[in-house]
Amino acid sequence: MKKTAIKYLFVLQLFVPFAALAQSTVISEKRLTIFTLGDSNGTFPHSWPQQLKLALPNAQVYNISKSGRTIGFLNLGDSTLNSLFVIDRNLKMAAEFVGEKPYDFIVLELGTNDAKAVFGGRQEEVPINLEKLIHKIKGCPYTAINKAKIVIVSPPPYGAKAENTEKYAGGNQRVKAMSEAFKKVALQNDCLFIDGFSIPDFDIETMTNDGLHLDATGSRKLIEPIVAQFLKHSR
Repeated sequence: MKKTAIKYLFVLQLFVPFAALAQSTVISEKRLTIFTLGDSNGTFPHSWPQQLKLALPNAQVYNISKSGRTIGFLNLGDSTLNSLFVIDRNLKMAAEFVGEKPYDFIVLELGTNDAKAVFGGRQEEVPINLEKLIHKIKGCPYTAINKAKIVIVSPPPYGAKAENTEKYAGGNQRVKAMSEAFKKVALQNDCLFIDGFSIPDFDIETMTNDGLHLDATGSRKLIEPIVAQFLKHSR
């Protein structure tokens, strides 16, 4: 009996912080339907799409994020990581998920992998590919999707640990340039824009273990301006 009680207390202690986190992170009770499309930073249990669910507990969030995903490059020899290549299929799945219910917002948080060193000489293609992706979404045949407001989130900074590797060397300057280019693309295509490179109180060196993948604190900081835009532009 004593062992059972101790085990129960141990399990309870594990869940209490998560319950406290869920209670403390609610920003709004607004009912929204949101489609999120990202890379590895959108795939973890503490990822930014999950933080959206905590901040907006009445929202429906359909997340299609995948590790290694780019906007329009063939990464790691895997065509399924190229958003442009698979966007038609992803849009079909997103539309089937909600049926006739329209999405309020579509959040694109991509570009980190497009900034890898291997793509360093092709950076002028990145904003062009982003615009193509936007046009694909707006021009799709699904009424649940094509009227949604698109939110473009430029990628967060690279940390020193990532920059000091051959794979990601020079990436920080590339994602910084993306923030400026993505803002122009967003404005030209009637999209909302979040500068992920310059989030207030965001410190990439303390909010990631590897200089690339955000921890729970970093993911939370990333969604705060996104939620602010949701509340500003929703009915």
